[in-house]
Amino acid sequence: MEHARTPSSAAPVALTGLVPASVGQEGLWFVDQRDGGSTQYSMVFAFRFRGDLVVPALEWAVNQVVARHGALRTTFVDVEGRPLQRIADELPVRWVVENVSGDDALRRRLLLEEEHGFDLEAGPVFRAGLLKLAEREHVLVLAVHHAVFDGHSLDILMDELREFYAAAVDDRVPTVEKSVAQYADFAVSQRQWMQTDECREQLEFWRRTLDGAKPLSLPADRPRSAVSSVAGDVVQFEVDQEDIAGLDRLLAEERVTPFMFLLAVHHVTFARASGQRDGVVGSPMANRRGPGMQEAIGYFVNMVPLRVDSTDARTFRDLLRRVRGVSLDVYENQDYPFPQLVADLNSGPGGRRTELFETALALEYGSSDLDGWPGAEVEPVGTGGVTAAFDAMFSIYSAGRGFGGEISFRTAVFDRSTVESLAEDFVVILRQALANPDMELGELLAPSGEQPNGPGVLEADGQTERPVPGRPPRNAREEILCGLFGEVLQVEDVRIDDDFFDLGGHSLLAGRLASRVRSVLGVELALQWLFESPTVAGLAGRLDDGASDSLAALLPLRAEGSLAPVFFLPPIGGLSWSYARFLPYIPKGHPVYGLQATKFAGDADRPASVRELAETYLELIRGACPQGPYSLMGWSFGGVVAQEIAVMSETAGIDVRNLVLLDAVPAVHRPTARKEPSEEEREAIAESIHGSGGSASGELTGSVFRELSEIAAHCLGLLRAHRSRVYGGSAVSFETDETGPERDQVGVGWAELAGRGVDIHRLDCTHEEVMDAAVVRRMGPIITEAMNERSAGRSGA
Repeated sequence: MEHARTPSSAAPVALTGLVPASVGQEGLWFVDQRDGGSTQYSMVFAFRFRGDLVVPALEWAVNQVVARHGALRTTFVDVEGRPLQRIADELPVRWVVENVSGDDALRRRLLLEEEHGFDLEAGPVFRAGLLKLAEREHVLVLAVHHAVFDGHSLDILMDELREFYAAAVDDRVPTVEKSVAQYADFAVSQRQWMQTDECREQLEFWRRTLDGAKPLSLPADRPRSAVSSVAGDVVQFEVDQEDIAGLDRLLAEERVTPFMFLLAVHHVTFARASGQRDGVVGSPMANRRGPGMQEAIGYFVNMVPLRVDSTDARTFRDLLRRVRGVSLDVYENQDYPFPQLVADLNSGPGGRRTELFETALALEYGSSDLDGWPGAEVEPVGTGGVTAAFDAMFSIYSAGRGFGGEISFRTAVFDRSTVESLAEDFVVILRQALANPDMELGELLAPSGEQPNGPGVLEADGQTERPVPGRPPRNAREEILCGLFGEVLQVEDVRIDDDFFDLGGHSLLAGRLASRVRSVLGVELALQWLFESPTVAGLAGRLDDGASDSLAALLPLRAEGSLAPVFFLPPIGGLSWSYARFLPYIPKGHPVYGLQATKFAGDADRPASVRELAETYLELIRGACPQGPYSLMGWSFGGVVAQEIAVMSETAGIDVRNLVLLDAVPAVHRPTARKEPSEEEREAIAESIHGSGGSASGELTGSVFRELSEIAAHCLGLLRAHRSRVYGGSAVSFETDETGPERDQVGVGWAELAGRGVDIHRLDCTHEEVMDAAVVRRMGPIITEAMNERSAGRSGA
């Protein structure tokens, strides 16, 4: 071929032999050692060539690029538990053109390439191949390990590849520099820099900046496991030119860059979704300082944490100025290698690893120009597979005169609908911020349904409470749906005619509601239904009949979660429907179940004692959570049973994380008490059944009501014969003045029955009002705090 005689000016000048690995390479090498050749850091790129492709010229061009850049000829050697780079003198690339028929076969072939990992010790860590779809249509496939490559490296590779190819086809000398800087030089200089005072000063900056910081975190649709899957998906979005009409003016006024503006929008988007105003997001920075490093191929990119705190920022403009200061400080300290920073910040007492961030934001300033290939048109081809290094990664890039963007996310953590809603919120907030940079930050943070704020009623504590018109739930499904609306929207007293979007819902929260309905009721909620029928009453009528049995002995109120579950014990009425009102106050990740006395419906051999009743409930609890730990809560009679189960669990060596007693009075043996309930007690039983069913008790048929009444009368007799025993743990007790005389008559309090003491809270209401939504709202934050404290105490033990 003519191009074979073309003089090459690509003679390599890289270091050869063994040289130090960079800090970033060492981090990826350790991951590879730990995960046994995982494809998490494999990078696969594909480019379609349409036209008269000169295949030998392209193969020659690939070899010229490999000869120029020692990073592509690198493997790694384990020397006393640390990696060193071995750079080969040469690494010829030879390919056999593969015939592939059709786009479906192409997708399968590219997926195979995605699944084909790398051996960092044996190598090679760079592969190239050519697929032939037709006589004038080919696809170039490039695969490389991230340890020797980054995003900017792809631009360098494709630009050089085009120049070498064009020179070969045109039979001319390539117009490239005779030599190029090498990544190995960067690795050596970085190791030297790590011993300098400047390095130590940067580390101190990061210690101060990140002290007490938490990742900016979006509430997950599924529990995050200790080792999350990296399988991912991508949601794309666009910001039109008219949406950013005022951007240049705002950037000039505040002396900020487009990235700083996008970071502020990103912060507001996540703060709206999570309520978190102080958090850390990661961002990749090129880190290509040093002579010639802008033209070198290698793993230069360094992730940096950006901590943004908007807690006392009044307007978006205030936030933007704060982001500018944060960004400028980070730019001055961006050289400190991220893997080393993670190790340094997790090397304190206990050495417990914490993640610096779970989400990331990147602004892409353009990629390699794919024009100028002689005789061929070239375009990128999606490889099909998506891996996600973070829970969610925003990548923003120029698109015409607007912005384009995509969010890659872990499918093990988020539903696609959740991320689509997040993208929608990002665009909406961006538009609002540009339309009025002096908008109150509180308005931007409020869900779209709360803009503008409607009239409300001021409570005694100064907080605004929305009016509560409309009908209460009429059945168990509506009761649970009202609880789920309240949990997702963080509002109280949801009625069946309340509109999801009027209560502050938006598309992101709609996706979360659908996920919660699926996990709790076991049915699919199409998002379109929510838009068409946005009330509890409307949705309840559209859900399948496959919803969970509302009279089940173990009723799942929140079935999903990886943390210690919570079990509510039924009051004398026997049902746990009304406990759905507590869902907003049970921290995310804790499954929630209600036990129900329907277990004993039609059972002639009902329990002969409260202990036997507790044993039956404990069997159901251990069926869901065999070894513990778990939390127990109960109202009235349910509190007495919960305390007895705590005693039994302690005896069995099971950890009870929390014991919460809702106006329960300890039991003492009353042998002289009559066995049959009085008329007054029967009326109380009827009230309790209605109370335990909440507003949904209207669903009960006459036969079910009678059955529950008989069970309740039986349990009332068991209570008279029961004596509460000492439990070695602690408890939280909510107590009304109405039950005060009964407590005095009993002569023993929970404090005498709890080895580690009782935290008592007084309620200004009647006993029957304890489960009212307004009272639950007062108890809820106390329960949340108690659960968080116990979880923190256990994790720190």
